[in-house]
Amino acid sequence: MNKRLELALKCEPQDQVPFVPAIYEHKAWFVGETPSRVCRDAHLLTTALLAEYERVQPDALTIGIDVYNVEAEAVGCKVIYYEGEDTSVPAIDPEGAVFQGSEDVASLKMPDPRKDGRMPLNLEVARNIVKVLGKEIPIRGALSGPFSLAAHLAGPEHLFMLLLTHPGLVKDLMRFASEAIKRYGRAFIELGCGAVIFDSQTSPDLLSPRMYREFVLGPTREIIEHFHQLGVAHVPLIIGGNTTKIIDAYLETDANNILCDVKADAQEFLVKCSKAQRAFRRNIDSTDFLSIASENVHGRALKYLQEANGYPGFILGTAIVPYGTPLSHLVGIREAIREFTHPT
Repeated sequence: MNKRLELALKCEPQDQVPFVPAIYEHKAWFVGETPSRVCRDAHLLTTALLAEYERVQPDALTIGIDVYNVEAEAVGCKVIYYEGEDTSVPAIDPEGAVFQGSEDVASLKMPDPRKDGRMPLNLEVARNIVKVLGKEIPIRGALSGPFSLAAHLAGPEHLFMLLLTHPGLVKDLMRFASEAIKRYGRAFIELGCGAVIFDSQTSPDLLSPRMYREFVLGPTREIIEHFHQLGVAHVPLIIGGNTTKIIDAYLETDANNILCDVKADAQEFLVKCSKAQRAFRRNIDSTDFLSIASENVHGRALKYLQEANGYPGFILGTAIVPYGTPLSHLVGIREAIREFTHPT
């Protein structure tokens, strides 16, 4: 087993900095298909993950393409899939919210991971990948965070309005979302996977730090503790955007791998994560990956490695890798890590 990421999560020295790029819809590119096809085909998704491992050599694999949609779809939200050669990422229908706020949260259907939506498909893929690579690399099932799931169930704008007008109802909805996430995560864990939680709807760009503490921190910490009790020692929590304003609460979630996204203050993360002995992943900006040269990507990686100042809890990642990104960009980041660790 590649122990590089595990050591970083413990803030212990490794042979080189772990590389965990955010490859989701780009998985489909490895098999020459669209995200909409691959996310609905267990064979294609399995093949795409194996190709990702072979060609990119990441230090962890994540089971999922449209990582925010699966639980919501299993509850009853409609997902828009794109036909033909359209490589757009599947998305929740903006008119497809299943919770209007006038009904009781208990009226929502609690999804069964073995029966509902694409949960069974992703679990089948997880089983396939664990069988082939489970002794080689950490494999994590992608889970929505509770607030992001609640935003899909109610509709984002409607949920933000309910925060002001019916806060108790939002807390009920968060409890429902948390239970759905626990059940789906437990199904991954039973197959030998870890879990990674995505909750970018809680970015301070969207939700105030005060509301994060009031509505999100508790349910998130509860989910992570539940997975810890199931034997999963390392639970990453991914919140995109500039999370510098909530870094203290972010650390209080007990996630032992948090995200320093492109716009966040990397030095603040370094100081506070060092003090807390917590790992963090710093993202390289990927928004221009389809237009820049690989040498530029290589240079960004070296700059971030130098700025990490040798912190053993540092993980190098990327923002979401666009579909069609040249393989040379990702290889260039891996080469930068090797050059930084073993200079000639």
